[in-house]
Amino acid sequence: MRFEKLYADPIIEDPGFPPESMAVVINSSGKNLYGVLYTAAGMGPHPSMILLHGFPGTERNLDMAHAFRRAGWNTLVFHYRGSWGSEGCFSFQNVLDDVKAAIEFVKSEEPARKYRIDRDNIVLVGHSMGGFAALLTAADDMDIKAYAAIAPFDFGAIGENSEGDDKALRFLQGMFKECIVPLKGNTVEELINEAMANGNKWSFINNAEKLAKHKLLLIAAKRDNLSIPELHYYPLVNKMLKYNTENFEYKMIDSDHSFQDKRILLTEIIEDWLEKQVQQKSNIK
Repeated sequence: MRFEKLYADPIIEDPGFPPESMAVVINSSGKNLYGVLYTAAGMGPHPSMILLHGFPGTERNLDMAHAFRRAGWNTLVFHYRGSWGSEGCFSFQNVLDDVKAAIEFVKSEEPARKYRIDRDNIVLVGHSMGGFAALLTAADDMDIKAYAAIAPFDFGAIGENSEGDDKALRFLQGMFKECIVPLKGNTVEELINEAMANGNKWSFINNAEKLAKHKLLLIAAKRDNLSIPELHYYPLVNKMLKYNTENFEYKMIDSDHSFQDKRILLTEIIEDWLEKQVQQKSNIK
């Protein structure tokens, strides 16, 4: 079976290095971000993934975290500033800065040694707002292996649209009002203003040329009523294909925003792509 390792419990060949889940604290601008690092079985070092949740983070994709860990990946899941108990105030800019802090954490010497992290094989995978953060982080040229965005939400495009479109503005107001409950330090109006103010800078298509420099997987859901493909997926795909046909892969899955009925397929697509990234590194060596 091609993806057997995703679903089979690991054989513990070395009892001194079992799979574990460890609470971690990441410092971001002096604030503590709380997370869990799922470490793979074996001495390692292991390729490692930072798995970014969406807005506000009700869906943390922990089923995938465990599956990727069984496949040999260390997987870090954490909460951004001001969300779900992490210190500080929530904002979209803080999310972007917190992702960079998480990358610095896994690439640092002490965490890499303690958690058996292969610092040459680190990938960033994000869902919804996490996909937004993964794409904008890639555009900033962080020195990691590859990036994957799952049903990414283009806060830049929606921010731009909301300035002159009452329907788009009402959509944002309704979504932010529902999602802001577990967040602290910000208001619906402030988040909308932040998206509007950064619309041009954050828009996916405006970052396409920068994204083309990196290995990137983009996955969308056909029945997604939040990250609607016509706004959040197809414009970026069409723009990316002008710059990058070798390092860019894109998939459309017949599912909803959280892939509720396609979790296994989603995991298999990502794992297949991840294996190619590691293999490419091995070939270079």
